Amino acid sequence: MGPITPNTPNTSNRDQVTDAKTAVLLCNVSLANNPVQAIGSSLSGWKIVWSGNPADPNYAFIAVDSTGQNYALIFRGSVAFNDLDFLVDWIEEDFNVLGRVSWPYASTSDARISKGADKAFKAIMSMTDSQGSGIPIGEYLLKNTVGNGQRLIIAGHSLGGNIANVYASYYVQTLPKGISSDNISLYTFAAPAAGNPAFARDLDNKLPAAWHYHNENDIIPNFAVPDRIVFTGSLYTPQPAAAEITTTYKGQTVSLQEAFLLLAALFTLDDYQQPANNYTFFPTLLDTNHEANTLKGWLGQAGAQHQISNYAQYLGITLPSISSFISQPPVPAV
Repeated sequence: MGPITPNTPNTSNRDQVTDAKTAVLLCNVSLANNPVQAIGSSLSGWKIVWSGNPADPNYAFIAVDSTGQNYALIFRGSVAFNDLDFLVDWIEEDFNVLGRVSWPYASTSDARISKGADKAFKAIMSMTDSQGSGIPIGEYLLKNTVGNGQRLIIAGHSLGGNIANVYASYYVQTLPKGISSDNISLYTFAAPAAGNPAFARDLDNKLPAAWHYHNENDIIPNFAVPDRIVFTGSLYTPQPAAAEITTTYKGQTVSLQEAFLLLAALFTLDDYQQPANNYTFFPTLLDTNHEANTLKGWLGQAGAQHQISNYAQYLGITLPSISSFISQPPVPAV
């Protein structure tokens, strides 16, 4: 399949659906070993002009289209499934949502984000440009995008979507006086919740041009919202059925459904919430390769549902193959 050329009309007429398609294609590019080289096989006319180190788990890049009027800041996500222990480690350690920190880049003093999101944000802030510009992401964006009258898409898939929400909140809040955020839009795909209701409301209020996509069979955007975690335990029935799969969690043998109830209870006090602006649920079919009533079968289904290809398909596009992709999330054998 050759490069996809998204429609790129004048900025005043550019529509949201086209931007969403561009965003998901660029998120796909972020998974490559060498995104700077890979972008040409995915989006014709786009090039990466600022790039972190692709070996960095918190990798991000800035790309621009052939007109020079449309820029995108893309955050790579962290996606993988092995077994329940890995899932719990991902939630409790790597993502580190058990405990929140104050978020100073909001119009309210009670905004909070997860410790994991805060750690990732600080990593992004200290990232250097491997393309040699010598300036950090924020300074580059201000100089070349909204500060220069150009448009900016901020986007990410999975944990990258979480970071996109946090960075967008920071960037809009810190724009110099006289520079509008009207040319900034935000697109997230399968993003876990980054913060509490005050954080989510503040992001909604200051950046209305935001679209958040959630495959209703994808467990990742359910975290760490307590009622969504409860719902997670009911996914994939009749099989693989979490209520019929037992596992050992913190020394207790419980069903997978009960394990999610325990996790929901853990997150109740932290009170995470997703942004509301243009939050879109959509359905997908279950993957028939992962229907066994086993833990591996359930996690295999979860891994299949989290793939970025589901989000691209919902938007009506097929992701092009890129030979230099990094290892995709491992899907357990049934």
